[in-house]
Amino acid sequence: MSILSDYAKKKESKGNALQIGKEAREAKALNPNVIDSTIGMLYDENGKFLTFKSVEAVSLELSASEKYSYGSTAGDPKYHEALYKWIFKEHLKEIKESMHLGCIATPGGSGAICNTFSNYLDCGQKVLLPSLMWTNYIQMANEAHLGYETYELFDENGGFNLRDFEYKVQLLKHEQGRVLIVINDPCQNPTGYSMSYVEWISVIDILNSVSRDGTPVILLYDMAYIDYDKRGFDASRKNIMLFKNFNENVMTILAFSGSKTLGLYGLRIGAQIGLSRSLTAISDFKQANDFSARGMWSGTSTLGQNIITKVLTEHSESFASELEYARKLLIDRANAFIKEASLVGLKHYPYDCGFFVTIPCKNPQKLFELLKKKNLYILPIGAGIRVTLSSITLDEVYRAVHIIKETMDECEI
Repeated sequence: MSILSDYAKKKESKGNALQIGKEAREAKALNPNVIDSTIGMLYDENGKFLTFKSVEAVSLELSASEKYSYGSTAGDPKYHEALYKWIFKEHLKEIKESMHLGCIATPGGSGAICNTFSNYLDCGQKVLLPSLMWTNYIQMANEAHLGYETYELFDENGGFNLRDFEYKVQLLKHEQGRVLIVINDPCQNPTGYSMSYVEWISVIDILNSVSRDGTPVILLYDMAYIDYDKRGFDASRKNIMLFKNFNENVMTILAFSGSKTLGLYGLRIGAQIGLSRSLTAISDFKQANDFSARGMWSGTSTLGQNIITKVLTEHSESFASELEYARKLLIDRANAFIKEASLVGLKHYPYDCGFFVTIPCKNPQKLFELLKKKNLYILPIGAGIRVTLSSITLDEVYRAVHIIKETMDECEI
């Protein structure tokens, strides 16, 4: 007889990306010809883990207390302010004049998502997720005792499916009297899709309309890959500035990832940032999410907070230049993938930029197993296979396209 609770007995991680990544790294250590296209971390064209020089330099400058001491649960106010300035750039003054802000330091963007799921729906209610998604959202929802509904990510023209999005938002409004929505943009995981300015305007209009009668609407904006938008800082921040057009019944929560922006994957550092016209909403945000953070992880990495604070305040220009180099790496690999895929007839979901591209197939698990035998490790997801462009070289991009196409043709997957 199991000593687990009845609820815990149902827990089982399937298709764990970290486990598949570990298997791929072990295989590559034995055979350099293995292509490891699994985990979303950046590698250079020599196949080496990419680190930012400004981040490395700051980490060596910090004192022992700046690295190892306890901090407050919510995090250092200097950390909060550094993030506000980085995220909103020259628009910060305008944001502060028209909106209220709050911030909780979290273990990665994941902590921000978990906190939000825990505090903005009641047990048994549903969070609205995209049909093509980072599947950890589902696991996090389960941990918060939530269900989920999905909106179709793409319409028939390959754009954001506003029609189904609005329908599902209205559906959950009538079912549970409140709506919590996740949008991962730009460089969506797993497709690499980035919403246009016009699409964001439509989303704002939909959520304002739904909430006009007082219905609470919470937009969880997973911005993990925002600094890899090929359109640049200005375009991505222009989209964020649309959030100031929300009415007071719409709460925006930004999930910031230090893993992706600064390459601090293993330090597990991020932030949950609340944005609202309502001062009460932000006061409640701070109270509830600070409480949950204390109860779940107590406090986040002081080392991570201080690295990010100093990089973004004292080395922001040099760091921005390094990010530009990293973006170009991804753009070059993406262009090569898209061009080669087009030449051989390998279909993929709409892609704009970012770490990943996804290929639709009938049996992702079977294709995953077949590709492993050909020394190509990818990640099977619900509707296809995810290829991680951030972790493979240009040469490996070309090889991967041909291996995938040949395998799919051989087995008619």
